[in-house]
Amino acid sequence: MSYQDDVASLYDFLLHTSESNLKKMLVDGKMTMIHVNLLLKIVKSTSLEQFASHYEKKDFPKIKVSAKEQDIREHFWETCEVTLQSRGLIGSMPQAA
Repeated sequence: MSYQDDVASLYDFLLHTSESNLKKMLVDGKMTMIHVNLLLKIVKSTSLEQFASHYEKKDFPKIKVSAKEQDIREHFWETCEVTLQSRGLIGSMPQAA
């Protein structure tokens, strides 16, 4: 499976899995409820192509964020990626040559 397929599968998984089950699965020492809430907000406000672009570039769509979400933005994508990889939901991003 390619990295793009991983991101597409992740997007579909996040979009179609109940929020309570995602929180049970993803919240751990590093990834908090705030991370999950922001990730779901991003998924629900973007298309697959937009989500994939934000995920790859490690940036954010224009969405309203709370003060707590604003506080975690700097390391948000790295924290999510570590947790998502540890849960087997996404593979490693290809390294630039």
